[in-house]
Amino acid sequence: MDTEKECFGSIEMVTLQGEQTMTQTKPECQNCQEIRDCLRHSKQLSEEKREKEELRKQEMIARIIDISHILSNDIGSCLLEFLSRIYSTSLGEVLFRNLLLFYEIPKNAFFSTLAIPITRSTLQMFLGERGEESSSGYSSSEKQGSSEDGFILRLVLIQKSFPNQRKANIGLIAYEVARMLTTDKWVIEQMLPLLSNGEIKTFKNSDPEHRIHWLIMKWGLLDELSALKKELGR
Repeated sequence: MDTEKECFGSIEMVTLQGEQTMTQTKPECQNCQEIRDCLRHSKQLSEEKREKEELRKQEMIARIIDISHILSNDIGSCLLEFLSRIYSTSLGEVLFRNLLLFYEIPKNAFFSTLAIPITRSTLQMFLGERGEESSSGYSSSEKQGSSEDGFILRLVLIQKSFPNQRKANIGLIAYEVARMLTTDKWVIEQMLPLLSNGEIKTFKNSDPEHRIHWLIMKWGLLDELSALKKELGR
């Protein structure tokens, strides 16, 4: 192909609910002689974008697991499944600006301590090009209220677990994370633009407990929440 139209490659592969995809074209595509090549090119770009997003998700999960403090393989595997599922949802991108860390408290322990190594590469992952500049002299208090170029470290304490109850353990993790995120003004500001008008209205008119339930539903973890409530006798 010697020349290409300015709109070449503008066909979009849109992902719908349920992981279904739809090809989104423009009116002028109807009689275009290059539509097959354009569609092939757009599909390739879409696949490359999806692979890049998947790699980013896996890198984030690996970092979280690496610097969290998990004592049992049972909770570790539940945490891995939980993170994989929530980062794959439509609200997953919000979590890239919020560093979730998990700390499993030893049973029958009177006290415990935790050292969290936030490395230069971790900062760069969240702050982008400014990460190298900000890694020295970084003040968490200065960044707490900044949604423009900062991030917040969020520590989730796991004080209880249910032996041999995988769904209940995932439900416990999901509940604690959802409770934390749905009460944080900064997270809510990042989340609302990703919702439909109806979802925004529902979220704003809900009480704290219903907001938690709503977010867990968006993550597709209602079965796990039910398993948790069953274990707690609710």
